[in-house]
Amino acid sequence: MTAVEQRNQQENRISYYGWTVTAMSFLANVVGYGIVFAFSVFLKPLAAEFNWSRSLTTGAFSLYALLHNILAVFTGRLADKFGPRVTMIIAGLFIGFGTLLMMFIDSIWQLYLFYGIFIAVGISCNYVPSMSTVSRWFHQKRGLAIGITAGGLGAASVVFSPLSAWLITTYSWRIAYLILGVACWLIFIPVVLLIRAAPTTQFATETKAANTQLTGLSFAEARQTFTFWAYCLAWLFASFSEYAIMINIVPLVSDKGFSLVEASMVAAVISISSFIGRVMGGFLSDKFGRKQIFTVSLVIQMLTFALLFLSQQILMLVLFAALFGLSMGGWTGVAPAFSADYFGFRATGTILGFALLIASIGISTGPLVGSYFYDTMHSYDNMILICIMTTAIAIVFACLLKPVHK
Repeated sequence: MTAVEQRNQQENRISYYGWTVTAMSFLANVVGYGIVFAFSVFLKPLAAEFNWSRSLTTGAFSLYALLHNILAVFTGRLADKFGPRVTMIIAGLFIGFGTLLMMFIDSIWQLYLFYGIFIAVGISCNYVPSMSTVSRWFHQKRGLAIGITAGGLGAASVVFSPLSAWLITTYSWRIAYLILGVACWLIFIPVVLLIRAAPTTQFATETKAANTQLTGLSFAEARQTFTFWAYCLAWLFASFSEYAIMINIVPLVSDKGFSLVEASMVAAVISISSFIGRVMGGFLSDKFGRKQIFTVSLVIQMLTFALLFLSQQILMLVLFAALFGLSMGGWTGVAPAFSADYFGFRATGTILGFALLIASIGISTGPLVGSYFYDTMHSYDNMILICIMTTAIAIVFACLLKPVHK
């Protein structure tokens, strides 16, 4: 039996430590991104209390999205050099600290500092280290493992959006942030202590023998390929539409006459189906290929926006949420795996971090554009139409992806 076959056999066992790393990374993403995506629930209460426009309030999320993806380039390098545990402990400290400070805000600069900067630093130390670490632990089951890890982003709002809505309705948004901050420290930090780096030297040798597509390009070499830029731009345009909807979905639904709790439940349905989509996408990509699942998921996502445009009743909104979550989960669950599949293990964290940096342009501008349209036209219809167009562009770039050969 070859070394590669032995590794693949190990991956089929539940006792393989890579699955522990995957599970802990999943939980870390649930907590971290649960707090991040709960911003959609806090948006209207914050804007109403301080008489801020929605675009001004959403600007804090845009700053977070841009900054955490800029920092991801550096945290990816730190994870490549020193391992994931230290960076992810720092993540938990910053996310919890920023969330606790949110309860004290009384001016816009504090919102931008505590949410836009402190929480951004924390998330930047979590996502890339966890994804690149899980990628290195697997070969045969990499797509499934990445899908489960990314599923934490999908499962995040299942808990945190309804919980935040209930806390805001029952107590206040300040108390809600206090409870979320404490919960972050109590859950996140103990979880990441169980994460450790994969045996990279042995695995890199096995992988090179097993799959010539995993060429081990350096970051500089990867940048010179067309596939690298097609990958980054597909992620950028897909993220624009994804986050435009995700951050504005609660105010969008509540503006249609539904309660904050009902609107948060629509967000929760997106998260549940997104989790399913991420796991299914990862599993199916191991069988049918990353590019195929990535592209098909984007096509379905584009079609769901047409459904959202026409939805006026709660059942239609729930149907949209279920289909959008599945499609969004499908492509986001496999997107991080391209960095290892197409470029190898030599600079996985750095490549993934830079791809996220490019994607941050879409992540940061999507929600802001949506809120701007509401402030100027008192409607999200134009935002939805733009999301259809940006997803179509992402599909074009996805179709142009090709394996890299050194």
